[in-house]
Amino acid sequence: MSYAADRDKEQLAQLDEQISQFIARYRQHRPARRKTVILFPGGMGSSIKWATTSQGNTPYFYNLIWLDCPILTGGALLLKMKGDDDAGRHFVIADGCVRFPPMLVPYDDFLSWCTSRRFDWFVFGWDWRRDPELVARFFLKSFVPKFRQRVRTECGTDPFADVTLIGHSFGGMVVKLVLNQGGSHVAAVRRAISVGSPFYGYAGQLNRYFKGDPDLDRLSWSYDPRNLTQLISSLPGPYTLLYLDQATFQRDQAALASDPKFPLSRYPVRDHDTGSLADPYNPQKNGTQVRYPENWGFSHVALDRGKSIYEKVALPLGAATNSKFYNIRGIQQRNGRTVNETTHEQTWDWIDPAFDPNSDPSPIVDHSYCPGDGVIPAWSARLVSTLAANVRTVTGDIDRDGFEHMDLMLSPQIRAQILNIMQ
Repeated sequence: MSYAADRDKEQLAQLDEQISQFIARYRQHRPARRKTVILFPGGMGSSIKWATTSQGNTPYFYNLIWLDCPILTGGALLLKMKGDDDAGRHFVIADGCVRFPPMLVPYDDFLSWCTSRRFDWFVFGWDWRRDPELVARFFLKSFVPKFRQRVRTECGTDPFADVTLIGHSFGGMVVKLVLNQGGSHVAAVRRAISVGSPFYGYAGQLNRYFKGDPDLDRLSWSYDPRNLTQLISSLPGPYTLLYLDQATFQRDQAALASDPKFPLSRYPVRDHDTGSLADPYNPQKNGTQVRYPENWGFSHVALDRGKSIYEKVALPLGAATNSKFYNIRGIQQRNGRTVNETTHEQTWDWIDPAFDPNSDPSPIVDHSYCPGDGVIPAWSARLVSTLAANVRTVTGDIDRDGFEHMDLMLSPQIRAQILNIMQ
């Protein structure tokens, strides 16, 4: 079998164990009206396991890398990719949602809430490093048939009789790509909900192609801006998270600008010197100077693929599917007033092709701030083609509620909207 086929087999085996856990929970209660919730965690929100041996060297044993103690000793560097394969051809598979107690448990309380509401929940852990369209196809073509068949056989009911897909952050983009696929499984979905999803990108991704991830850098002496930039540049998935391309902006500009509360009035990335539009998906040259570094793994092939996938995320759905698609966006407040503490506009300077992440300053400067959840601007968390009645805006206090992007699924206000949609 090919590397991809073997990896999918390993991933499906992991999910099969979780289907068994779902069935055990399913049998514990029998509400009058069953509702299934399938949660897609956000980017970096799914746990990731790394096989200790390469393809073919069976049996495979897995170490939890993301997020567990190995991350503190350089383990993140094991997650590097080469195209859609894992570097060294060690399988890397997802295993539910991330848990690193006591500080990082962004989904536990939400799942407990689902249990208290007698919802039958399943966490579809997914590899956020990979091409999200491939993840969406795997969900529909491999996972869903097995999930439905096993639950039907062992419980006598179809878990898709009343199913809601919920995607947090990047997971909401995967949900949108699932809906794009169409077919009988998508037709069976009752509702699909995004929570804080960057349908038009966000400011946090671009700088990672120059300086890596400062938060990860601080965790271990094994990390530095160079090797983290190389790691991040090798991952196909995050290339879809850059701010929207110029063509999409021009197509949706009027709709984005007409948002009654949170309009986007102009393109959010501008040239440092001229103020002209600087499209991350269409990097230009300025004499000998360039937009992206040339020596630290940045892939123009992955950038082009990321643009292609992103364009599909931003496309409108057909009327029937669109009617069951909901966008929930978070707005931070302080003492009852909306605050502008989410990065909005950025300026982008030219760099030398030999840019060094360790020693050269980033050409990306955060220029302005706007309402949002602290990471995703409010204007980006609403797909303009979503029905107005299906866009839900939720406010929360930063200080009193700890209302921020990573913990949106813990918010009582977010849950109240989900419950309202699911009724």
